Amino acid sequence: MFFIGIITNQKNELYVKKKLENKNILFINDKNITNMKNIKFDTIVIDNKLKNKQDLRKILSSTNHLILNADIEFDLELIENLSLTIITYGFNNKSTFTVSSITENGIIICLQRIIFKPNGEEIEPEEYQLEYVENIEKYAIIFTEILKKFYN
Repeated sequence: MFFIGIITNQKNELYVKKKLENKNILFINDKNITNMKNIKFDTIVIDNKLKNKQDLRKILSSTNHLILNADIEFDLELIENLSLTIITYGFNNKSTFTVSSITENGIIICLQRIIFKPNGEEIEPEEYQLEYVENIEKYAIIFTEILKKFYN
């Protein structure tokens, strides 16, 4: 059994659980990170900052994939010398998944280059139209869609 660890704002958790209903998701925050450091995660999503960098580094050291919000401040020393597949997302035009446009009703993200799912299957570059959900952060909508593509 594999686990997906998600570091995000608490208000996004219900949305993510609903969209990824059959996945083994654990939400990581400053209060519970010490209890999570001995769990082997297949994927970690970092959409928010954590204060406890030492435990985060321990978690990342045994993780296979990192999905990282490229628009937040992130200490690169946390991933230095780790063997991770890193997928980035955000408004940064060098991100793996970049935001092409945002309208009142939706978000268009573009996969910039080929990535590989955990099962080895290839995902080719293309654009994805995402529906905007009121009161849910755009970044949460984006990383949830990335996880759906990555594990389906």
